[in-house]
Amino acid sequence: MADVLNCKHCGGKILVTGYCSQCGLKSEFVNKALNTSKYYYNIGLDKARVRDMSGAEDALKTALKYDKLNIDARNLLGLVYYETGEVVLALSHWVISVNYFSGRNVAKRYIKEVKGNPHKLETTNNAARKYNQAVNYARQGSKDLAFIQLRKVLSDNPKFVNGYLLMALLLIDDNKYDKARKALKRVIKIDRTNPLAVRYFNEMGHTDEEIMSFRDYPDDDYDADLLFVEDQPRAYVESDNVDRNGRPTPVGRYKDINFYKYSLAYVLAGLVLGLTVMWFLVMPQHNKNADDESRNVKIAYSEEIANKNTKLSSLQDEVDSLTTKNKDLTKQVADYEEKSKADISDTDKVTMQLAMKYYNDTQYDKAMTEIDKVLETSPDYDVALYYKALCYLGTEDEDKAKESFDTFIQKCPNSIYYTVAVALSGADTTSGKTDDGGSTTEGSSEGTTESDMDPTNE
Repeated sequence: MADVLNCKHCGGKILVTGYCSQCGLKSEFVNKALNTSKYYYNIGLDKARVRDMSGAEDALKTALKYDKLNIDARNLLGLVYYETGEVVLALSHWVISVNYFSGRNVAKRYIKEVKGNPHKLETTNNAARKYNQAVNYARQGSKDLAFIQLRKVLSDNPKFVNGYLLMALLLIDDNKYDKARKALKRVIKIDRTNPLAVRYFNEMGHTDEEIMSFRDYPDDDYDADLLFVEDQPRAYVESDNVDRNGRPTPVGRYKDINFYKYSLAYVLAGLVLGLTVMWFLVMPQHNKNADDESRNVKIAYSEEIANKNTKLSSLQDEVDSLTTKNKDLTKQVADYEEKSKADISDTDKVTMQLAMKYYNDTQYDKAMTEIDKVLETSPDYDVALYYKALCYLGTEDEDKAKESFDTFIQKCPNSIYYTVAVALSGADTTSGKTDDGGSTTEGSSEGTTESDMDPTNE
């Protein structure tokens, strides 16, 4: 029997008819789409190797249309975007690649290298925002503002192809063809067949052979700062020296005045001046503020410690009072338990302990069964009567619970549970008198809890 093949799209089994049992696609079409994706990936790879970034981008996008899970094509597309200055698009494709395949994926290393330099990543994000602002300025006709933004963009991201293209377009509009030509040369140095750059060259009258020769220019010809330097006037030196024919004697070659070489000196001088001002003006005041803050913190801690000591003394007195009261109540409970143990047999004690266990486990029916056994031999046993009423409360049988509490109040007016039973049943405590005319033990269990009165806590 032939092996059952799986669909390369969803992993489902392929039926005899050639269609997938899950997604319903025909395996022949799926295989053809995957092969087409690989074909366009190879085309994109070849174009990327010769720095045809625009052609590689189109081919890789086509490859992903046929197979979005083509990890190699997606990673290479991210590299193409990164090489043309589109770092955000590159990161987005690498993140998608990692989400599709989290195994040994080279995109993890790309993301780590980009995010490993947060300053560079933030600079790239700022460059993208400034480029968008430059586009808005250009659409509004504010060319000077657009030039200012583009200068910042290309200084932060010197491989940003779209920035150079916008710069070239603005320069062509101002009839500054030499600088526009330099910007476009930078573009085709990065992307050899960029269609917009080729179109702009053609608009300026350059042939395809000239455009191809521009790609081999040295990198020094692509200095981005030269695009923003205005044509400076040349230095002119007057001289009275003349030769024998009455013509002035040359004094040397003329050079453009370049003010940018002093930028580093200006920055260093500013840093030194700033550090000096901080040392003599800011630091003394900062130290004084730190001393005042330390003093205030010490005073606040001293006051807080005094308040804590006072409160601790008050709490200790309260603890001593409660300890004394607890000892008295514990003694009362112990006396009552001894008296209660003496009133019933050992068998009833064991039965009652089992009933209490069922009660604590919320097995109220079993607890009442055991309590009824105790009441057969000791019908006036207050603990059994009291917990039988509690079992009825646990089963939400309020009528029987009230009836049991009333029975308990009538039979056991001197029980330690009397006050709690009266409160739970809602009975009138003014009539709770003993047979010999004595008052009930109402209030005698004040301060006790149900756990203190549990007869199983021996």
